[in-house]
Amino acid sequence: MTRALAVASLPVFRRRRKDQASRERTSLSLRADVLAAAKEIVQAGEAENLSAFVESALEDKVRRTKRAALYAAYEEAAGDKDFLRDMQDVSTSFSNAETDGL
Repeated sequence: MTRALAVASLPVFRRRRKDQASRERTSLSLRADVLAAAKEIVQAGEAENLSAFVESALEDKVRRTKRAALYAAYEEAAGDKDFLRDMQDVSTSFSNAETDGL
């Protein structure tokens, strides 16, 4: 038996992710067209599998949602006169530290 045949006859084991223990199984209902598009992307090799693709998409959405909330908080703070006054006071207090070379 050649080495190539010996290797080919070995059982295939999927590598487990290091964070596999933190995974939780769930069930989702998706529109058929969205699911079909996701499967096409996976089949094209853009994602390891459907679960990895969905997880990545959810992570992106969570990140965008959190960023939007943060920017909304920045915008609110920019209109808060007390906050702006406090920020000016802090900047003034640290102006000496900026000039002493530290």
